[in-house]
Amino acid sequence: MLGRGTTLETKFTGIPGLDEILGGGIIAPSTILIAGNPGSGRTTFGVQGLCEAAKNGENVLYVCMTSKSESAVREGLSNYDFYEESLNIRTFNISSVERDPLTMLVELGNIVASLKPDRVLIDPVTPIGFGFPEAERRRFMYSLNSAIGEWNAIVYLTGTMSQSDVCRSVISDVVEGIVYLSQEIERRGSKRTIKIMKMNRPNYIEGEHSFDISNSGIEIYPRITTHDTEQLSPETRIDSGIPRFNELIRGGLFELSSTLIAGNTGTGKTLFGLHFIVQGARDGDAGIISTFEDSPAELRRYASSLGLELEELEQKGLIKIIYTPPPEINACRHTVELRKNIEEMGAKRILLDDISGFDYVFGDPVAKREHIANMMRNFKDVGITSMLISGNRAAGNNVLTSEIPVSSLVDVLILLKHVEIGKEIKKTMSIMKMHGSDHEKHLIQYDIDSEGIHIGEFLKDM
Repeated sequence: MLGRGTTLETKFTGIPGLDEILGGGIIAPSTILIAGNPGSGRTTFGVQGLCEAAKNGENVLYVCMTSKSESAVREGLSNYDFYEESLNIRTFNISSVERDPLTMLVELGNIVASLKPDRVLIDPVTPIGFGFPEAERRRFMYSLNSAIGEWNAIVYLTGTMSQSDVCRSVISDVVEGIVYLSQEIERRGSKRTIKIMKMNRPNYIEGEHSFDISNSGIEIYPRITTHDTEQLSPETRIDSGIPRFNELIRGGLFELSSTLIAGNTGTGKTLFGLHFIVQGARDGDAGIISTFEDSPAELRRYASSLGLELEELEQKGLIKIIYTPPPEINACRHTVELRKNIEEMGAKRILLDDISGFDYVFGDPVAKREHIANMMRNFKDVGITSMLISGNRAAGNNVLTSEIPVSSLVDVLILLKHVEIGKEIKKTMSIMKMHGSDHEKHLIQYDIDSEGIHIGEFLKDM
């Protein structure tokens, strides 16, 4: 319920990534429930929003149900970088509000009338009236909602609740929005997710998003989505950086295309990608290398041994290496980092090496396929030509079969294999497809030496 004469406006939340998920910010006035399991970050979420609003000149109030003193609460919050001294804090003894919530409501009404805050956090709301029968607790929540309607403020309510608890609670009926935070303890750390269960605006991003908590507070990484935009089909070709390879694909790769290099271990997949990125930088097109396996130092050493000036181009700001060890991969955070660097550099090319790293994140191949498909669409939308490396499997395995879920998504598919010819093991490539262009259909031999990749003869009889 909104007070008389109330006008609605959209305000920023103060939490990185949240405004994007909400489609621009939060409606004021409104009442939002921040629910979640223990340790999920509900209090941090609410207080961070208040402190950032206070820094922006808003008057804010933190109502804390606790057995601690106000000074103890401030001391705990001051450990966060976002803490703002002007935050108004009022504490209520938690055991008292369980037994006598009506007295608390009257006192809280007087505090709000005196301070006239723009934003209020009641943390947590679930213990209030806990000793009452359910029917009386429901009546109290309706009374609280009526009071909030007169405050003309953004009001956050926190609660330790499961998703099923949220669906059953009367609180979900009286709030305009529900944000649900969850934390799962896994072998390699905590997995934190956030989703919007309900919101008083139509354009929020549905589904699960990931987030982190640090001394800086909460940072949210919106899940990657695509928009109904018409994909461009440019006819401009770009140099792959590999001598003779451009001839095999009849003039080079198409701008904005996506290429998958799949192959067994030791076939030079990463080198193909390095040629692609380095050639772009030589031509003035900034590029990004996102690596899950090789560290930046290892890539520089490898490139230098093959005559590629990777480190020199890095120093000129034409190439950036983003290294994420597999155990630390967070798909949403990774996407946000790529997008930020693409914008900062004005990048035109990107190399992902190796996409099997996403196996650490997605146990479901369908989810992995969806994420990579959305990434490639987004790359095209922002003018990026992409190359993906996949395989990293022992010689003799059928890499093509193992990567069919991804290979069907790309514009260009190149398969690298070791083949026994006579008594020698040779490196061979097959150009399996290239959308919109003719290409060499034969098996092609190639070699790698200190000067890079050299395309050899066609193996027409293999």
